[in-house]
Parts: sequence; C-alpha cells; structure tokens
Amino acid sequence: MKIEDGHFQPDSSDDIIEALLEDAKEYFGEDLNDEQLAVFRLFYQPVANRLAEAQQHIGLVLSSAQIDYAEGRALDLLTALIGVPRREAERAEGEVTFYRNSPASIDYAIPSGMIVQTEGIDPVRFLTRETAIIEQGETEITVPIRALEGGINGNVGSNTITVMPSPPTGIDAVTNEEGTSGGRNEETDNELRERAKEDLAEGSASTAPALITAVQSVDDVRSVGIFINDTNIDQTSSGGLPAHSFELVVDGGEDQSIGDMIIEKKAAGDTAWGGVNGELVEVEGRLPNGQTHEVKFSRPNVVPIYVDATLQTTDEYEGDVAVRDSITSYIGGVLSSENEIQGKVDVGGDVLYGEVEFAIRSVRGVYDVTDLKIGRVDPPTETANLSVEFNEQALTSAIDDSITISHE
Repeated sequence: MKIEDGHFQPDSSDDIIEALLEDAKEYFGEDLNDEQLAVFRLFYQPVANRLAEAQQHIGLVLSSAQIDYAEGRALDLLTALIGVPRREAERAEGEVTFYRNSPASIDYAIPSGMIVQTEGIDPVRFLTRETAIIEQGETEITVPIRALEGGINGNVGSNTITVMPSPPTGIDAVTNEEGTSGGRNEETDNELRERAKEDLAEGSASTAPALITAVQSVDDVRSVGIFINDTNIDQTSSGGLPAHSFELVVDGGEDQSIGDMIIEKKAAGDTAWGGVNGELVEVEGRLPNGQTHEVKFSRPNVVPIYVDATLQTTDEYEGDVAVRDSITSYIGGVLSSENEIQGKVDVGGDVLYGEVEFAIRSVRGVYDVTDLKIGRVDPPTETANLSVEFNEQALTSAIDDSITISHE
C-alpha cells in the first residue's frame, strides 16, 4: 500500500499473498518447494482477503477527509465545515389557468396545494401556491404553481400541464400558457468540490456562509439572514454598518446560544453588529476558553398585519373569535387565548391574500366573504398579496383591533 498525491492506493489480495510468501521464504528458507508454497498460499488467502478489505476501508476514511476525494455524505460534512453546503435541487415555478366552459353561477374555490400535472406515464406534478376563486360571472383564474419535486424535469413547455387528478367542483380544464422555469438539479459532487475550493482560495469569502450555517445549527433557530460591510468605510452615520462588520438577522433560538455561536465562529477582525436591519439584541458571547465579548445581532423587524373582513354567515357560525384565531393561525401572532403562535408565514414570507380568505372560509358557518382588505397599516386597503422583506416577520393579533369583522 502507498499514498500518491494524498490518495491512498490499497494493495490487492494477490499482492498481499505474494508479500506474505516472500516473508515465509525469508523465515523458513528459500528452498521451500512448490507444494509447501501452495500450502502457505492456501493458509494466507483468507488473511490476505481481510487485509485487502481493511486497506480499502482505510483508503475510504482517508479519502473522506479530503475535498479532492470525498464523495456524497462525506463531502457534505467536509464542505459544511467551511460554510459551503451542497446546493439543493430547486423546484420549478410558473402559472396555470383554470377554466370553466361557461360563466360561473356562484363562486368556485381552487384550494392551495392542489395537484396539477403533465400527461403521460411518469407525469411532472405541481402544486398550486395559493387559494384562488373563479367568481360569479367569470370563466377563468390564473394561479401560481411550484413543482412537487426539485430538478430540471420541472421545467416544462407551455400548454403541457393539462391534467387535474382531483378536479375542484366547477372547474373544467387547466393549462399553462407559458412554460415553467427555475428548476435545478441538486449540486453534484464535482460541482460542490470545485465551489468549496474556490471559497477556500478566496479566504474570507467563506466567512458569511460559515456564520449562517453555524447559527442555523443552534436549537430552535428557524432562519438566518446576513448584511455585510467588508469595506474600510464606517457607514453608521448614514444608518449603515461599521467598517468590516456584519449583521445577522436571526429568527428563533435563545439569545445566549446565538451569541456564543457568533463569537466562536466569526473572524477575529470582524465586528458583530445589530439594530440596523432588525431589532437589536446584545449579549456577552462566551468563548470555549471562558473569555467573553460583546456580541450584537438582530431579530426580524415585526410587520403588523391588519385585516378588515365583511362576512355573510349561517346559524352554524362559530363566531368572530374563531375567525380572528383562524387568520392569526395562518399569519402568526397572538391568539384570543393570549398565547403566541408561529403561524404558516415564515420570516420574509409574503402574506397571501387568498390564504387569508381561505382561513376565514374554513370557519364553520361562514357562507361568504363579501369584502376583504389586508394591509401593513390601519385601516387596510389592499386586495392583493403583501410583500415582506427577508428581514421582516409578519404578525397579527386576535386580541386587539388588528382584525375587524363586520356582518351583512
């Protein structure tokens, strides 16, 4: 066995047997005849097989510790240590239009998460991303979709998504007038290996992803964003960051655990800042040797969401409290019980108008939503999705005036 350019070269079982036979001749004498050598060969064969297998395992361990030779999960673990995780497969996105053959006599709902797909034995499947309604008198509605699985197979041509495995009531057809895009396969070992080498060659360029990866590993952390000022210019006078500093915006996790991780992983010359792009948090970060240093980071800026809905209800109506709780359970915030709930809208996630309406309609006894406005200010005026930045968290409340319910 030998190592060439850091790569372990194991011996074959035949090579090992020949080496053992040479050892036997040296020990017992060079005059061993062919019959005696055949006995030694028979005895040495299982030993050689085991030694060859052990060498292969040793080679695998050595290769797994080197970016040039590691594969699969071993390569993932190596590159994660320098803050370069494997890029996951991306799911393709696009739009489909649902049709009726005649104008709707009532409102027909198309639920979020409905499956539409291409034709064929192995169809490409997509999910609708929001609830939509073909309103009375209309014949069509366009809805955003996302592929069920990541990969380039999700990039399909126009008018190829025409199948509804479970058609909603009142819907006759579906198609995509334009092709879907954005689908990408998972990064291969070679692609990941080359990208990790580039990051290593760039030196400090790996600091940002390494910080994000490290903080994401802290218990209960749900998302991490980062802002960087890697220049020599102090931007604090204009509301920016100091020279050679970064600001992490972290959702979830304990303040102290996050501070400890930041101080352990950040570069010695960089300043951990906060309060510029989020709500300031200051802790004394503790190093493994017991030293402490002030660490700053930020929590997402809270965006209050206001909802104003007018309803028609039946005798089975569960009440306004149930509607407020249903809306809050979707957006996130404070329930009528005064308990906080995470909700389905993540940090940086847009508040979808259709999902708010769906949350209202899911309450028993709600016959119709005749008017609905949502917004970031009170009173709300929007009838479309609310855009939320990646360092913002949309929240509402069922116990104050954030959600107003009226009845016809």
